[in-house]
Amino acid sequence: MLRWILTAMATLALLVPQAAGAATFRAATGSGWQEAVVHVADPEPFVAFLVRDGGWHEIERGSIDPSVLRAWGLPETAGGEEILLGNPGDDKGWIRLVTLSGVASEPIRPAAQAWDPGGWYSIMTRSRDATQLYRAAIARGWTAANMPQEFTFGGVRLRNVVIRGPDGVNFAVYERLEPLLEGWPTLRGLSRGFNAMTMVHDFEAERRFFQDGLGFGAWFIGTYEDTQPVATNFGLPVNFATRVPRRSGILWEAPGEDGRVELMRFEGLEGVDQSARASFANRGITSLRIPVASLDAWVARARAAGITVQLADTPVTIPPYGTVRHAWVRSPNGCLIEAFEQITAP
Repeated sequence: MLRWILTAMATLALLVPQAAGAATFRAATGSGWQEAVVHVADPEPFVAFLVRDGGWHEIERGSIDPSVLRAWGLPETAGGEEILLGNPGDDKGWIRLVTLSGVASEPIRPAAQAWDPGGWYSIMTRSRDATQLYRAAIARGWTAANMPQEFTFGGVRLRNVVIRGPDGVNFAVYERLEPLLEGWPTLRGLSRGFNAMTMVHDFEAERRFFQDGLGFGAWFIGTYEDTQPVATNFGLPVNFATRVPRRSGILWEAPGEDGRVELMRFEGLEGVDQSARASFANRGITSLRIPVASLDAWVARARAAGITVQLADTPVTIPPYGTVRHAWVRSPNGCLIEAFEQITAP
């Protein structure tokens, strides 16, 4: 226990600003997304769930730097506050809760079903007791796409629940049942975010965006369907479980557990497309932030694949990374990706 406390304190120390304008934390490049930006009307319910129930801690909070709001293309009237949360001992898979003012806002995925395409659907996490976290969320007045369900994928037996918070923000919680999960020494309540899922209308267009445009590889591309009528982890009607294949692609920037994105399409179900509402102004899981070694190379690759890149023309300040060069792109499905290259602060 003492060792865990010391590790958590050491990690937190790295993340506390040491001097104004200084980059106090160096994010590792080449392994996918560092953090998810989640725009919410009220951050406190999320802080309560992630910290009190999930065991996370607050890394920092404060006003959003105006340079970020300009990079996002928001109007001059926009302002905002942010809270950065992480699992103690983990240096990535963070969640940045942002609350904006002075800008019109609505949910990206209002009243959306799991099979409705558009925007980011969920942040995926691990737990050693998914049922306990489900019960904690329900006690807070949250809901879920399903009660905890068991299924087998890739020879691994899992228990999963998709917890629904306010503003259409979903947390998918996975518990490994067999074989038992190895590694993950920091996993005590809710793990760091390791994957982010999007429901897509055009699977191939989204796959090309990430693989050809952003340089991701594929860990898995295939189709999954249940062999018997069962309740599913996405709330499909029981009698549809065997009739609706789920086309899936699990993509990564480099082999490993972290920073993944997952594409899914429910074959034969045409949901309501939510992608037009995906923007920094609207609420939900807004974007994933990826640290890159060379923003010029990242931008060049994306543009060579025909992707429109919004490149900030001045430096951007994002604590705890300090001053960065910044760009963002929008996938065909409305998924926003921010790339940042850390630079020496002036």
